[in-house]
Amino acid sequence: MNASLTVQDLFKLILFLLGIGACTYLIFVLNNVNKLLSKVRGIVDSNAKEIDTTIKQLPEISENVNAITKEVKDTIADVTPEVDGIITNLNEISGQVENVTKLVNNATSKVNDTVDVVTDSIAETALSFQYNSKNIMDYVSMIKEVVDIIKNALSKK
Repeated sequence: MNASLTVQDLFKLILFLLGIGACTYLIFVLNNVNKLLSKVRGIVDSNAKEIDTTIKQLPEISENVNAITKEVKDTIADVTPEVDGIITNLNEISGQVENVTKLVNNATSKVNDTVDVVTDSIAETALSFQYNSKNIMDYVSMIKEVVDIIKNALSKK
């Protein structure tokens, strides 16, 4: 048996096989879509009452959302100038606090310097008293010795 196969026949065979494969795939896809639609139909049927209630409430919900949006917009418009004023006040207060901090820092530095000077002066005064008291004691000792010498000299006569 001799059969000749042309390139055209080969392409027709390949296209035919591809068509069969695509149709098979399409059947599987349609089957899955059918199952999905069946599940959706079951969910809609079991929740039909709730869905109807929700759909009936949608206009009221929409009106409430619009009213809330308008109130928020009005409130923001009313509050915006006050917020700007608060920000300005906070900036001024921050500047004043910074100035007070600098003044306190300077005062603390001056007090620290003054305490250092007073401490040094007290220490020098204490040292002077210490040295002077030693000198006075030396003078008293010398006067005592002179008095003893004079006393001894007078008692020998």
